[in-house]
Amino acid sequence: MENQIYILGIGPGSEDYLLPITRRLAEESDVLIGGKRAIKLFSDLDKEELVIKADLKRVLNYIKDNYCQKQIAVLVSGDPGLYSMLNYLSKHFSKDKLKVIPGISSLQLGFAKAKLVWQDAEITSLHGRDKAELLEMIEDSEKVGFFTDYKFPPDQIAEYLLEAGVTERRAFVGERLSYGDERVIDGKLEEITKYNDFGMSVMVIYSEGDLA
Repeated sequence: MENQIYILGIGPGSEDYLLPITRRLAEESDVLIGGKRAIKLFSDLDKEELVIKADLKRVLNYIKDNYCQKQIAVLVSGDPGLYSMLNYLSKHFSKDKLKVIPGISSLQLGFAKAKLVWQDAEITSLHGRDKAELLEMIEDSEKVGFFTDYKFPPDQIAEYLLEAGVTERRAFVGERLSYGDERVIDGKLEEITKYNDFGMSVMVIYSEGDLA
């Protein structure tokens, strides 16, 4: 039987949240493909590495040319089913050629840190989206969780929502979750505007009624 291409969710970043099966499959692989942060988690394995940059076509061609001869593992941040390279690869390979292992999403960890359930939440990402789409989603939903980007950080999101008349919501912000320098803020939108210099973050906008 020919090799399957492993798509491994590596969690939010800290090895504490890395599933044992993910570690084992990475150890069994010949080649690790992923971002620098993902590959660093497995630097002790001394595997062939291919860093994912902007040129996804180059990565795709490498996988097509090599997966029959080498066991390839694609490392994706968080969970493969949530805004990951799985979406891209599934358009080029049939399901029988992929083996997908879930991971703990930083957004999932954010909901846990906020002590909120997320079965009733709308989930999205701001990468490449217009801010008006976020506003519409928040107006239609009691709870919205999303990944932020550097162009529209949490403090600016809070300011935008307040200016748009969203005044009765609270916000949770989790920055660099699982790392030693993680920053967690949970409060009214006005409080969030007082912070700045946000890096990699997730955010949950929710109503007061969701408080325990």
